[in-house]
Formats: sequence, structure tokens, C-alpha cells
Amino acid sequence: MTRLSLLDLSLMRLALVVAIGCGLANVVLGQGRREVVQGVPGDLVWYEDVEEAIVAQQQGEVVLALDLTRNRLSDLPEGLKSLPDLTYLIANRNRLQGLPKWLPELTDLKVLLADYNRISDFPEVLLGMPQLEQLSLGENYLTGIPLDIDNMTSLQILSLWGNVLASFPASLGNLERLQILDLLHNEMTVEEQDILKALLPEVQLNLSEPCDCEFDTGFSTYPIRNQP
Repeated sequence: MTRLSLLDLSLMRLALVVAIGCGLANVVLGQGRREVVQGVPGDLVWYEDVEEAIVAQQQGEVVLALDLTRNRLSDLPEGLKSLPDLTYLIANRNRLQGLPKWLPELTDLKVLLADYNRISDFPEVLLGMPQLEQLSLGENYLTGIPLDIDNMTSLQILSLWGNVLASFPASLGNLERLQILDLLHNEMTVEEQDILKALLPEVQLNLSEPCDCEFDTGFSTYPIRNQP
């Protein structure tokens, strides 16, 4: 048995959507919105429109949080660069295939959620954002985690659930502040899970039941360092 291909995963997602629409399934797909953001002040003001947020900024407001969920975005709007204090950004359920090169200009950004999009490659631009504390790219099409993931030195929560990950670099073990690694609904063998647990003994790992599967021969995988 081999891991699911991207096409297989897409067909499964389509079938699930049809089943839910027909009342044949009762499935919780994840909150994917503000409830999952950690450490948010109770009185935090969330803006839902970039232009409105920019106007508020120009009027002297400090814009910290922006929720762009379900806006059919294919790219993050460049207007975000006008929000220098932006700390929390949610861009779930859009059509993003990647993240813009200018994103590191948001130097105060600590939380980024971009679940339920169309991202197939882990955005390398994120490796230049060491201040990020929470990153969620759940329910995309990611196949691997970059070797330089340890550049994200402030990362505390990394959520990559619902992807097609086939590689887990040893550099994950260098993320000294990492508290939670969510890999639910990624196919992993028992051996892979055991190695990951040994690599990250102090980290809360969210894993699905291991699969009876092997890497596809076409996969290019990163090695996982054997622990002494």
C-alpha cells in the first residue's frame, strides 16, 4: 500500500463535501478561525476588511488582528504592508497557492493561519520570519517540511494537519520553543511516528493512527536524524 496521491486526497475531500451536503456525514473539520489562536486578549478588535483596517490605522487606531477568512483570495493583499502593528492574521478558506515575498515586512506578525487553501509547497518566505509563534497550514497539499524549519526560532505551535506530508527533517528537533506539533490526518508509519516522538520528546504531538503504508518510490524524502 502506498501513500495517497494529491489526486486521491482531492477526490476524498470532494466526496466528503458531497456527503456533508447530502446529510450523509457529520464531520468536524476543525475550527480554523479565531478560537484556535493562542494567547489572544479578550478585548482584541478583529477587522475583516483590509481597507477598513487601513482607514482605522490612518485614524490613529492600532490594528493588531485581521481575519480574511472566505474572501476568495488568490494572493494576500499588499495593503497589509500598511498595517505595521499587525500581530494576528487569519486567511483561512481562500484560494492561496503560496505566500508573498513581502510578508516578512510584517515584523510584528506572530500568528498566521492559512488553513483550507491550495498551498502545495511550504512557503520558504516563512523561514525569514523568526518572530512567528503560531503557524497553521492545515488542510493544504504540503508534501514536505523544509530542512531550514529551525530558522523559525520563536515557533511554539506548528499545525500541519490534513496534508500529504512524506518527510520530516531532523531540524524539527532544533525548535527549542516548540510546544505543539499537529500532524493529524497525515499518513505516517509506526516507525516514522516513533522516530518523531524520540526527536521531540517534550513536544505535544497530535498524530492519527499509523498507516500500513510505504513511501511512494517517487518521493524525495528528507532524512530523520537517528537519536543517540
